[in-house]
Amino acid sequence: MGAPMRVLVVDDDPDIVDYLTSFLGDNGYQVQSAESGEVALRVVDEFNPDAVLIDVMLPGRSGLDLMSQLRRNPRWRDLPLYVVTGNDTIVMDECHSYFDAHDGIRGPDGVLGKPVDRDALLEVLGNLAPRH
Repeated sequence: MGAPMRVLVVDDDPDIVDYLTSFLGDNGYQVQSAESGEVALRVVDEFNPDAVLIDVMLPGRSGLDLMSQLRRNPRWRDLPLYVVTGNDTIVMDECHSYFDAHDGIRGPDGVLGKPVDRDALLEVLGNLAPRH
């Protein structure tokens, strides 16, 4: 078996970060976290994740802005990005309203509601191939 898949959790709620970090760690993933978009941009370069879980409501830049910035970077353009949000409108819309306004920027690879369905999360991550 190869190296564990790396998942970056971007959320400013320490309880959610702790929950996802423990849950994913218990399921064989290597996890890092960032509490803001600015921190996430630094961590993504250092950690080289296989997937990123991004909350929409972050201090400073929103999770959707962070996603747009990652998509514009050739190094991270194809990185699997998943929105994790408690906003039911965003879950239903799957971020189409936001990304339709940003020509040429691909939206998230998926949208997961909070509280996160653990089986759905494992299924999403299990379908990904490690990037390194």
